[in-house]
Amino acid sequence: MSDPVQGKFRLLETWDGGVHWAIVSNNTMPPALEGEFGFAASGTCIEAAAGRWYLATGGVDPGRIFYTTSPSVSHGWQVANSSIAGGAAAGVFSVRFRDTRHGIAVGGDYEQPTASNNTAAWSSDGGANWHKADSFPRGYRSGVSWIPGRRQVAVAVGTSGSDFTIDGGRNWAGIANGTFDAVECVRKDICWASGSGGRVARLHLRGF
Repeated sequence: MSDPVQGKFRLLETWDGGVHWAIVSNNTMPPALEGEFGFAASGTCIEAAAGRWYLATGGVDPGRIFYTTSPSVSHGWQVANSSIAGGAAAGVFSVRFRDTRHGIAVGGDYEQPTASNNTAAWSSDGGANWHKADSFPRGYRSGVSWIPGRRQVAVAVGTSGSDFTIDGGRNWAGIANGTFDAVECVRKDICWASGSGGRVARLHLRGF
């Protein structure tokens, strides 16, 4: 995924492990808005899950989420407003889906890392509609991951701390105050996070 080229986000794909890359047709993709772009902080501004594709954007208010209605990355693109506030340094930083219906998104303003209002949203219809969380993470969050085997549980990370949800993104509570940029939960009791300076951390989950 790149920032817009000639008014639309550009996608590239590889079928041989990265040796060769080709531009994906974006004919069905809605145009980007003026000033709209993607954030690369966690590597999850683009998501493929359950045969669907998703893109998270910022630079505009609110941040938006593009999504496909078919397994093809070159067909059936739609776009929806999230409830996450956007701006020059703000928007949706990470979007993740656990099936074709249930998704979560996090973001905020990286220049205001402890500002917590409108930093998380959830969807139950494949990304067509997004709802703001009832209680938010404790600040800007750049990465989020569902926990395998725990249907409603996810972990989010950012420069002001980490948080978790046990109800599919509707409410969030703090875990720790460490600074991380990206997170990936690989099984029901283990998540890995990475941050600046080459830091890597492992989170052991108990009692969720």
